[in-house]
Amino acid sequence: MKIKRYKRVQHVLGFFKNNFGLQPPYCVLLDATFCGAALEVKVKISEQIPKYLGAETKLVTTQCIILEVEKMSKISSKLRGAWIVVKQFPVHKCGHESSPVPAFSCIKSLLKKRNPAKYIVASQDNELRQRIHKYVTGAPILYLHRSAPTLEYPTEKSQAMAKKSLKMLTAHEKKTLKCLKRQYIGNDDEPPPQKKKKPKNPNPLSCKKSKKIKESQQQNVVEIKGMRKRHRKKKERVELA
Repeated sequence: MKIKRYKRVQHVLGFFKNNFGLQPPYCVLLDATFCGAALEVKVKISEQIPKYLGAETKLVTTQCIILEVEKMSKISSKLRGAWIVVKQFPVHKCGHESSPVPAFSCIKSLLKKRNPAKYIVASQDNELRQRIHKYVTGAPILYLHRSAPTLEYPTEKSQAMAKKSLKMLTAHEKKTLKCLKRQYIGNDDEPPPQKKKKPKNPNPLSCKKSKKIKESQQQNVVEIKGMRKRHRKKKERVELA
């Protein structure tokens, strides 16, 4: 996994850790739409999802999800593969064992309003995801973008709840939370420190020469001119008789 993608996942997980108590081992709730999409693009769920999240992960489903896709696979043979995949995972007790309900209703009842069991919902169902965006806080959503597992950014409702709970914290708790953010996801609130600009030397071509230098040069010229020249006397030649 690329470093940029890894940082993005850890950033999203860090938000849910700090604000909603999400902790590994992560419990990923799989529905039939996710299993069917994974089968089409040849994604090995049991290998790639824990690797993507970067921690120990429990992959679970419910009896309601399995029974619904089993009934639909009898009508449409295309769903038989999704049924075979989803029934391979451990079945999580949902409370509807005596009277099964549709998968959509089963997942909603497990999440409630604040996701008390701390599920990560893995689904390709747009209607279900929109429902979670609108009514549920603290529920991370996982889906497949082509063949890549992708964790959605926190919804507006989850972000609003996080800000509201932050206002209720004491000064000591806020300080501790800032330290944890720096440790795990970095501090995005503060801008990066700007480098101090060093004073640059002036352009020598655009600078005028100092008058003091000119004056000293003129004095040297005058002194040289004022110096007496040394005249050499020529010796007279003596002719021998």
